[in-house]
Amino acid sequence: MAEFKFVHDWLTAGNDAQEYRDTMARLELHVANVNLMKNEDIWSRTITESVLVSAYPLAMWLASSWWRLNWEPLPAHGVHPSVDWRMAHELGAANHGFVWPQIIFASDCEMMQIWAVPSGANNNQSVRYLNGLEAPASITLADFQRGVENFITAVLSRLNAIDCQNTMLSNLWQLIREDRTDKESAKYRRLEAEMGYDHDECPEELMNKALALEKKMGTAALSELAPVYGNPAIQTPLAAIEEIAESRGLIGVPTATPCVASTLQGAPWQRAVAAAGALRRTIGNPKDMIDNANLCELLGISASEVEQWSPVKRNDAAIAVPESGNRFKFIPRKKHPIAKRFELARFIGDYLLTGHINGEWLTSTDLSTSRQKYQKAFAAEFLCPIAALREFLQDDYSESAIEDAVDHFQVSPMTVDSLLVNNRLIPSPSMLDYAGARLPYQLNI
Repeated sequence: MAEFKFVHDWLTAGNDAQEYRDTMARLELHVANVNLMKNEDIWSRTITESVLVSAYPLAMWLASSWWRLNWEPLPAHGVHPSVDWRMAHELGAANHGFVWPQIIFASDCEMMQIWAVPSGANNNQSVRYLNGLEAPASITLADFQRGVENFITAVLSRLNAIDCQNTMLSNLWQLIREDRTDKESAKYRRLEAEMGYDHDECPEELMNKALALEKKMGTAALSELAPVYGNPAIQTPLAAIEEIAESRGLIGVPTATPCVASTLQGAPWQRAVAAAGALRRTIGNPKDMIDNANLCELLGISASEVEQWSPVKRNDAAIAVPESGNRFKFIPRKKHPIAKRFELARFIGDYLLTGHINGEWLTSTDLSTSRQKYQKAFAAEFLCPIAALREFLQDDYSESAIEDAVDHFQVSPMTVDSLLVNNRLIPSPSMLDYAGARLPYQLNI
């Protein structure tokens, strides 16, 4: 597993307030065996492994962003994050007059994803950072939390050693520790962060509405929808969830056996591939194309109704609401026939994952949470198994061969390309997904 740790050597320098002055340090940050703070001092023209900064503003930023760093996901692919999101997820927001490396943190609820690029050649700063990450690093949330906690604790120990106590950092970290050890408080802070709010910044009326929704749809389902519909930039946060749920849908009793995916281990894509293969074996179709009738049968819905289905308006999520008698009301959001197939397959995958949980809604969004990653990987493997795809292509990865595969398996070109890239059969294009991107969005705009 990739490492995540701060290395520091304390100094005392400058004439700032004591908590800043006496926590000056030669600081390094190691992520995935890369020191992201290796730098060139422009004035002295020297290259060093550490940068001279105060650790206090960085520790304050990590503490003040704690809940959002851990539980607020990256916005949907192609959506540029708000300034508020960036202030909670870009290390440069630590500021206080120091030059920090360009590093982005975003959780998928299981792993912390970290992107980093070196400083530009013409950044006009006194420090130029030399290292970046060729692809995002994935750190378990537990390892990330441990690394951050060790760093903040070290800063607080340094402050205690110089008799600088009762600081904003010590008070804030004490509150965080108390919230983390209390189950209800931790759940509250997590939901607050998922909706895009800092500690105690979410309006009480909205939090009450969110907590009521949680009882109605399940904690896990709300965690997927809160980042989409709870954002403070939305005119009426959370209202769209109830609007979608109350709209017309497709009634079905799924025939796929739940609990298959919930017992699997590994990364989301590994669980998804295993679940898709298990379901194909169960239905006796290990490699052939899955037609629409089979897809609909697994969800217990009418193929003819699906063919005629069109959402009333454009939505940012598809949901399925459980009803009596093991029924679900499926409310898809896709119109194109190929997109419909992929969405139905995502519903099947989500049902295998969560269908055994009484009252839990199924949710499908464009976010890159671990649950959505699992759904997308499941749908791709279920509709177009990589083994069957390779057999069909016979090592011919030309454009025309891929077009034939798209037609044969009735999936999108992106699905085929993603399967081939992820299995290292063709080189990755510039940016199929966040997983292959140097950065998830453009900085400095």
